[in-house]
Amino acid sequence: MRPDFDRGSYIRKAFFANAKVSASRPDSGGVLVRNGGAVGQISIALAGQSEFLCLPMIEVQGLCKSYGDFQALQNASFRIEKQQGITALLGPNGAGKTTTMRLLTGYLEPSAGEILIDGRSVRDSRELLEIKRRVGYLPESSPLYPEMLVSEFLEFTGRVRGLGGDELENNAREMIEKLELGSHLYSPIGILSKGFRQRVALAATLIHKPEVIILDEPTSGLDPNQIVHIRSLIRDLGADSTLILSTHILQEVEDICDRVIIVNRGRIVADQDTKTLRSAGEVRIIARSASGSENNQKIQASLAEAPGVQQCRTITDIAAHAAGSVPEGYEIFVCEMEADASPEKLFAHVAAQGWEVREFAPMTRSLEEIFAELTAG
Repeated sequence: MRPDFDRGSYIRKAFFANAKVSASRPDSGGVLVRNGGAVGQISIALAGQSEFLCLPMIEVQGLCKSYGDFQALQNASFRIEKQQGITALLGPNGAGKTTTMRLLTGYLEPSAGEILIDGRSVRDSRELLEIKRRVGYLPESSPLYPEMLVSEFLEFTGRVRGLGGDELENNAREMIEKLELGSHLYSPIGILSKGFRQRVALAATLIHKPEVIILDEPTSGLDPNQIVHIRSLIRDLGADSTLILSTHILQEVEDICDRVIIVNRGRIVADQDTKTLRSAGEVRIIARSASGSENNQKIQASLAEAPGVQQCRTITDIAAHAAGSVPEGYEIFVCEMEADASPEKLFAHVAAQGWEVREFAPMTRSLEEIFAELTAG
């Protein structure tokens, strides 16, 4: 049954009649968000001095979730600092991604382990309401009331989140502008396209300006132009909020995500920043000796002894030679680097040798390759 309230009167008046919010308008009827309790810092006494520790926005410790004998999530642990950028949560279908997101939002209760949102425990019923005020969650199947107008739904979700008066008006106006909802503000949600319904659901997720945003397939059903627009919005949101993005579009992850967590069969199998995860641990160099190609073997020997290099090999790239990117006399060298070795030190070594160098490039792998490797079997 649909909720009973005035059919979008706030938003219709505010946006299309240019009317100011008056004192006679009904109040939100909700609970206003108050900044009580933990505020992201705790004071501790250490050696007679007061120090402040900045809490991570999300901290997960030994998290498990079971459904009978089936373990959907096993001993997952990670932490995400405040405004750390956008974290991608990846995995094949049934890997435990949705379970993880539902646990983070308090929708499910863990079988074991702990989840802290800005220092507050999801398992503490006294803290759960405050946690939910700080979180915006867009599930893959967006919960919408098809018979409601877009304006009604925005007002309803705003009131449920404790907004009212000028705050509701301003936040709804911002969502309508950012998600380009104005053209269908009076339309019933049920007649909208899948892509437009997705944008309405995203507006409802963000209307209360949450500190933690969890998005499950936010670009699903959007056309290419809408995808570009929503990705740009997600980038902006990631600058000011703690944002977790789950998607099967790995190119999307490469474009906008700063960190990647990959889950497979209920376990975290990778957790690194995107750049480090994609690094192949190898450097490709195209060079030749200034005195002639007959000394290229000396280049290989020198590279093999360079700081941080485990071994060096030469490769033949017929296509590159045919295209002219590897001219006559030049050789392609591939240096396999030691763990945590710096390519910058290798570059300094190369620069000091006086070789003729056409390319120096740390090699990367695509997320498709990495994902397939970590989730195979």
